Amino acid sequence: MRDRARFLSHLEMVDVLLAALRRAGYAVTLSQGMRPKPVISLALARGVGVASEDEHLAVDLVGDDLDPAQVLERLAATCPRGVVPLSCAPAGPKADVTGASYRLAFPAGAAELEGACAAYRAAPALEVERSGPKGRRQIDVRRFAPDPTVEDGAVHVRIAILEDGSAKPDEVARALQQCADADLGRVAITRLQVHTAPRPARVGATETP
Repeated sequence: MRDRARFLSHLEMVDVLLAALRRAGYAVTLSQGMRPKPVISLALARGVGVASEDEHLAVDLVGDDLDPAQVLERLAATCPRGVVPLSCAPAGPKADVTGASYRLAFPAGAAELEGACAAYRAAPALEVERSGPKGRRQIDVRRFAPDPTVEDGAVHVRIAILEDGSAKPDEVARALQQCADADLGRVAITRLQVHTAPRPARVGATETP
């Protein structure tokens, strides 16, 4: 997800994909109940302005004999600029999103970035303020992203999703700035990979065929 597409919100991106599927000639299954909705989900909401090289879309298409290669080809032809489908496969076992890896590109040089990362890793905690509908609170970003490194002139970091929450990539960038001796400049963020793990089976639960 690049170019202008990175400025779409999470919900707008879902609408874009639904429209692309319709243009490709596919119908999306609707949920049951009084207010049916398309059965579609886009894992791990992405911040507006964040580019992405890895998105996980799950969608239930109408039809029993769909060719994944054909779905990929037809969808690629109807997606807008900046949205590039990379692969398509039947749904596998359910999985949970455990985190994501990001590239944080700053104008600062490698030496400044190395110093900021070293100070970041050495800190016992790094708190930044998060504002939301429920007010403001402090987030210790180091708990969720303990090991930023410099690769190819940019900071690479893996941010975990834990039971009590996670950190945002821009919050990691702010924490790095706190650790730097000079201004690192405005950051450009790219999601590199969404990490998943098989969902553990519930005790006593049986799989539905």
